[in-house]
Amino acid sequence: MIFYGEVDMTRLIINADDFGIHTSVNQAVIKAFQEGVLTSTSLLANGPCYEEAVRLAKENPGLGIGIHLCLVGFLPPILGIREVPSLVNAEGLFPESYGTVMKKGFLGKIDYRQVYNEWDAQIEKIKQTGLVITHVDSHQHVHMLPPIWNILQALMKKHDIHRVRIPRESYLFKAFAGNPVRVMGRNGLTWLSEQAMTAVRKWHYTTTDYFWGMVDGGSMTEAHLQYIIKQLPVGIHEIMMHPAMSTDEMKQQFTWGYHWEDELQALLSVRIRNLVTTRKIQLVHYGELL
Repeated sequence: MIFYGEVDMTRLIINADDFGIHTSVNQAVIKAFQEGVLTSTSLLANGPCYEEAVRLAKENPGLGIGIHLCLVGFLPPILGIREVPSLVNAEGLFPESYGTVMKKGFLGKIDYRQVYNEWDAQIEKIKQTGLVITHVDSHQHVHMLPPIWNILQALMKKHDIHRVRIPRESYLFKAFAGNPVRVMGRNGLTWLSEQAMTAVRKWHYTTTDYFWGMVDGGSMTEAHLQYIIKQLPVGIHEIMMHPAMSTDEMKQQFTWGYHWEDELQALLSVRIRNLVTTRKIQLVHYGELL
């Protein structure tokens, strides 16, 4: 990790995932940036509300914009389905979750050249907007799966991207919302992330020292966020958030059980803002890391 400025400070990236997936998410991201403590977001090139997200990003140039690469979530690919048949279901959509991607990969049913081509297209689509890209991550963290991590490294080299999310939340962190299944999933993701750190060090990628939000994913209330911020040690941190102006229509469309509105309110909380100030934490985005 390469620091800038003083090395004895606590720096914090607060990132909203899924920018572009729904107008309720888009509006919440901008509100949390303008009125709260949000510093960064990750943009889905294949999101249903992508064009709106791009317009909002251009209207808010201080907001860090990462690329949220996608192979899951019942979302459509950028390329035609005939170009990526091993990546989509009978309806021409990506599978619902990373578990299906893992299973198909294990069974040899994924053509990884198609992953390269699809993600290349997603990156190109966002680059062509003229937005400054601060970092790269992925929907449901699929970039940490070993074959896909290798593909991402090749694409980072091609597109001159040096900053990447490595979601290695501490094995010991349980917070509030972590049910046993989610804790097990977090532990597996952290193990994969630790393996990826070999390449991070070798190729001098920039990432954070700490990551938070996997166990509490979709349930990052003000109390949860406060609990995390109170214990942040010196170093660079990322907290992953999923804010939205939740509606019944959105809940029907995305049956993840996320508490989007609670996460938005946490980001807008004066108490959270005051805690950040009191602890002398510097709010940054990935583009401000050297």
